Amino acid sequence: MLNWFDDQFCFRGFDEELMAEAFNVPRETVRRMRQDSNRGLIVKCREDMRIMSPDQEEQKEFESSPRNGLEETFCTMKIKHNIELHRQADVYTKQGGRINIANQQKLPILQFLDMSAERGHLMPNALYTPHWSKTDNRVVYALRGELNAQIVDERGNTIMNERVREGEMFVIPQFYATLMRAGNNGFEWVSFKSSSQPMKNPMAGSISVMRAMPIDVISNAYKISPREAEQLKTNRDPQSMLLSPTRTSS
Repeated sequence: MLNWFDDQFCFRGFDEELMAEAFNVPRETVRRMRQDSNRGLIVKCREDMRIMSPDQEEQKEFESSPRNGLEETFCTMKIKHNIELHRQADVYTKQGGRINIANQQKLPILQFLDMSAERGHLMPNALYTPHWSKTDNRVVYALRGELNAQIVDERGNTIMNERVREGEMFVIPQFYATLMRAGNNGFEWVSFKSSSQPMKNPMAGSISVMRAMPIDVISNAYKISPREAEQLKTNRDPQSMLLSPTRTSS
């Protein structure tokens, strides 16, 4: 089981200035978040922790039962989906950009391929929030513009910190965190994922892990004041995956 917040692994791997911009907080706050902490666990389970899930017999019955998936796919006869339509964007942020996704809900045949695609457009100097995917590996191909891409593994090691240009591609492994910032002319890309129903875990923004944590927990975890903890939680509201720029790209 991965826990990105143990020992500030993930935060130490990303560029300090980019992280400060992603959370829209002072660099000093990010610097303190990246410091080592030897205090151990914050939360202890006195009893076994359980997660709600179907029991094995129910799961086997569900997997073996006919779901008419193939017939439904043939009946719909939908084998094409346009991910260029701006009005159908799945994610949109003013001055941030947009993302269109093709998954098994929009194109049912993808569930048999267990693949999906993403078409994205970042506005100039905008950021794709630091996040990781728990469901898939991704191949990203640059269509237009330039991008500063950083990838961090589960131990906090920076495995990529490169300028990506039009025509280039890179891979984001499953569970590896990534943070991307567009250049002065913006950035457009298409990515292909090894899951028909991909899921992301953002670290900054209105739907992030940080946004869901109590202020007291954040304050104690990173040894920062409650005011700084609240800024970490809310300074990017209501933006989610795509973040508008707060600083000028170098």
